[in-house]
Amino acid sequence: MATILKQVFSNRNIVAISTTNMLYSIFNGLWQLWWTLYLIQELNTPVTIVGLLATIQNTSRILFQLPGGIVADRIGRKRVIVFGTSLRVIAPIFLFTAKSWHWVIPGIVLNAVASFYMPAFNAIIAESLPKERRGAAFGAYRMLTSTPQIFMPVISGYYLDVMGIGRGVRVGLMMFTAAAAVSVVVRAIFLTETLKPEDIVEEDTDEKSSQKNDLLSAFKRQPRVIYAMLVAAVISGFAMRMTWSFMAPYAYYEIGLSTTQYGMLQSVAMGISVPLYLLSGIIADRFGRVPCILLARGLGPFDSLSLLFFRDFKHLLAAYGVIGFAGGLGGGRIRGGGYMGGPAWQALIADIVPQRDRGKVMGLMGTITGIVGLPASYLGGYLYESNPHLLLAIGASLEALAIPIIILFVKEPRRQTYNSL
Repeated sequence: MATILKQVFSNRNIVAISTTNMLYSIFNGLWQLWWTLYLIQELNTPVTIVGLLATIQNTSRILFQLPGGIVADRIGRKRVIVFGTSLRVIAPIFLFTAKSWHWVIPGIVLNAVASFYMPAFNAIIAESLPKERRGAAFGAYRMLTSTPQIFMPVISGYYLDVMGIGRGVRVGLMMFTAAAAVSVVVRAIFLTETLKPEDIVEEDTDEKSSQKNDLLSAFKRQPRVIYAMLVAAVISGFAMRMTWSFMAPYAYYEIGLSTTQYGMLQSVAMGISVPLYLLSGIIADRFGRVPCILLARGLGPFDSLSLLFFRDFKHLLAAYGVIGFAGGLGGGRIRGGGYMGGPAWQALIADIVPQRDRGKVMGLMGTITGIVGLPASYLGGYLYESNPHLLLAIGASLEALAIPIIILFVKEPRRQTYNSL
């Protein structure tokens, strides 16, 4: 593990990305987990409107993520990342100054537009890591950058119990703005482009190559396993988008947890997940990506079911330990890398998709997942308002549908040297 950590963090790009990402996570953690409560309590936003706002954000993210992948494959990763990060500086200012939910919309749209850089972000990480240890390297990166998520939920929960939800979120937004500004400067100075110059020139000057590498062609020539991963991501992403925004209100209003207690649950889950990222990456390199993906997605429905069935705080702490284990396996979900996956998931895509197509394929997968998931947040708000328990039950059932798809159709390419670890 020490060798892998040294190898990964001797790379200048990984150091620049990981340090700024940690800074981002620390100050983002002061407000984002509690944003739904802020909308409901401070801006008097109806629950269905909360779902509508999440839908608007997802729509904006969809519109810009795919162009971001295309541009990243044409002009390079670094410029796209610096541009997208700079938008993170402006968006929180709109959220801070909003006096009603109507004035939140420009901020969430601008924040979503910043996802323009996510395909480039994922690509530059994959291209900066050693191929033969890509799963472990992704795990090491995720372990370091996710460390703030261990302590920030409980710190922010206590912080809001002391300061109040309104004042606490607003102060958090301003500190996050400052952190984003620092990230822009660091990434502009220290990131090194990973897309080969000959690839950029070839796409710009060779008509035949340009046609061959257009978006649809790039996706069509990928093996079937990419399509299976896309379907699994679509199903899981829809379920997570439907429930995630309403889990904090459910815990706060339906179970009666304080913000400190709910923050403690998140910290327990992340405290188990984060140390497992590197270990799961090593396991993925040695024994394969799919077992980690399957276990992580298979335990995914337990996230909603735990809040649905447990009311005792001690029982919830134990349940969130299981949830943390699932997240640490690196196969995806909110705690395991987001809707599109964690170390094992990203490593499998990087194994299969060639560098020339990586930005486009990642962007298209994110776009399709987002398009299908557009109604999810609004549907979640509608269900929460009518029956919050039914929302969690449906979300867990939907997420379980991805499991047989992974079992039957997600296979790995033959590997030659991964088990040399």
